[in-house]
This record gives sequence, C-alpha cells and structure tokens, in this order.
Amino acid sequence: MDCTDLENEASQTVVKFLEANVPRSDIVNIRTELKKEFLLGKTKTRDRKLKLRKRRTRLLTRNEKKNLGFYLIPRGSIKYIDIEPLHKIWVDYVSQILELDKSVPDVTSKQWEQFTQTLYKADFNGSMLEVVRSKCPSYVGKKGICIMDTKNTFKIVSPNDLVTTIPKKESIFNVYIKNLKLIVFGKHFCIRPAERSSKKFKSILHPDL
Repeated sequence: MDCTDLENEASQTVVKFLEANVPRSDIVNIRTELKKEFLLGKTKTRDRKLKLRKRRTRLLTRNEKKNLGFYLIPRGSIKYIDIEPLHKIWVDYVSQILELDKSVPDVTSKQWEQFTQTLYKADFNGSMLEVVRSKCPSYVGKKGICIMDTKNTFKIVSPNDLVTTIPKKESIFNVYIKNLKLIVFGKHFCIRPAERSSKKFKSILHPDL
C-alpha cells in the first residue's frame, strides 16, 4: 500500500467518525470542509518533500573534481582509434550548427559575424585541432582530436596515441571540418565552455602572440 492509499484511508476514517458524531445539520458540510484541508495538507507535504530533495542535491566543486582526478589523463592512456567516432559525431554537430550544407559566408558579409560567433561558442570536444603558431615552438605542428576543453587548455590525442595539453592563450589553431580549414585564436577561448556558449564575442579578433 503506497502513501496515497494510506492518506485516502485515513481521510475516509475521519469523515465517517465525524458523520457519526456531529449534529445532522452539519453533516452536509463535513466533506466539503475536510476536502479543502486535505488538499492543503497534501500540498504542504509535497512542498516539504521537494525542499528536502533540493537540500540533499549538491554538485561537486571544481576543486573537489580536481582532487578526485577528474582532469588527469595519463599521457598514453587513450588510443586515437578509440576517439575517432567522437570526432565523427563532432563533425556532424558542427556542420549542422554552422549550416555547412550552404556555402561559407564571405568575410566581408553580414553573415560572417554570425558564422564566427557560432563557431566560437561551439563545443570543441571531438574537434580536430592543429597548432600553427605558439610562443612555445615545441607545440607548433601538434595535431590531434580534442578530448578535453578546459578554461585555459585543449587536451588533444595525436595519431600516435599521445595526450598533449596545449595552452590556449599563446596559440593559434587550425580547425578541420571535412574539407574546410578554419583558423581560430586560442586567446578567445580562455573561458569555461559552459560560459563561452552565452558570451558575446567581438566581430574582429586580433590577439598578439
């Protein structure tokens, strides 16, 4: 028997008791008045349960996730072949949001700003990235599929199964989407992905390296 059945049984017991003991002139009003009270009681109980549920729910903080090792990916722990399906899903996703079934807008057109805004707000987990410029020469030429997009770095897996962490701020990247190659400035990705999706970017972006 669930809580609803118990509540109904209890209410019927109370009604029958009152009908047997109150004056006949008041019997007509018993069910109407009690119905109001029971409905309010159920509402209060439901609200109390919702408050308790909200109180119990707590998300891990960023520091707690870090201490648990959520952001640690050992250098040789991921195989490139295992994340190729992720890249295919990303290509389909970004092709759809950028509407690549149409021609890419000209850089001088009004549509270009919307195109670039959409690109910068996109989720880059699964994207194919290549470092073309960096203040650290050892990063130049690094290419692979992005497996983690954090506030300040891209973690990529190269075809030789090595995980490399690339600082965004001091790098320029090629992004490969099918036969399309786009250049993005890492400096303008230095924001958490969830916050980046709602950020307004300037239409002209020329960071210094």
